[in-house]
Amino acid sequence: MAVSITIPQIGEKSNAKDYIISILSHEWPLNPKQIHNRIKSKYGYDITYQATYKTIKELFCQEVISKKGALYELNLKWIKEVHRYTEMVESNYYTKNRLNLIDGIKDAKSNGDLTVLTFENYFDVEKYLYYMQKHYILSSGKKEIVVSHHKNEWRPVFYLRAEYNWVKKLREMENEIYVLCSGSTAIDKWCSGFYNKIGCNVKTGVNVAETNELMVFGDYIVQIYVPEEIHKKINETYSNAQKIEDVQIDKTFEEIFGKITEIKVIINKDAKMAEELKNKTMNYFK
Repeated sequence: MAVSITIPQIGEKSNAKDYIISILSHEWPLNPKQIHNRIKSKYGYDITYQATYKTIKELFCQEVISKKGALYELNLKWIKEVHRYTEMVESNYYTKNRLNLIDGIKDAKSNGDLTVLTFENYFDVEKYLYYMQKHYILSSGKKEIVVSHHKNEWRPVFYLRAEYNWVKKLREMENEIYVLCSGSTAIDKWCSGFYNKIGCNVKTGVNVAETNELMVFGDYIVQIYVPEEIHKKINETYSNAQKIEDVQIDKTFEEIFGKITEIKVIINKDAKMAEELKNKTMNYFK
């Protein structure tokens, strides 16, 4: 049976299913009598015990909730399915024909398979590319090879947990990840170790990002033209750091990733060129 993607709503139009899901999202496991009492006391919803019990049974049959003995709780499978669904919707709305809603975009031009975006800071570039990548990979339904070329590796330094979860998810979906990094500082090497431990393929000290950074997935080739002043600031920060603790996170973010500037992102859809870039990158790991 397919898992129901019922999203609860609490308001004037709420029903017993909404209230049961809401209650079990905060407190679990509960028996039917406890659930019934909380519906009446917390929400003031007029419902009989028989109706509550019938609704619990319906949610159980729909695999929204699960049962342990006489107690009920939300079904983890349902929770994951709702998360996957809302994640896909968020990614779709963030990237697909919604450029005017994206924070930090100063200009957007599109002509056929070529799109040129101008962002006002590095952080907004990364946020957009994160959602674009998620949108494509989550909706493609097939295994992908994801390739990146960077001057320096810094993502785990600033959002370690989020980056870990996303990369882990990519690997669980059996996608392959190959990263070439021009830098070879202690921080670059720490970041490459972080990625390699969770199943990625990363090499540092490979001079591939002279004028721009690169990301390739599916038929898409994304080139990010980061101002030289930003790269110099990253190099300066990394050169003075021998371990992660030496990086002043707040100061570095403000001076580098949140700094108002102009960053061009060129997105080209070209299957043949994308395949060539993937193969060229993977050759470094043979």
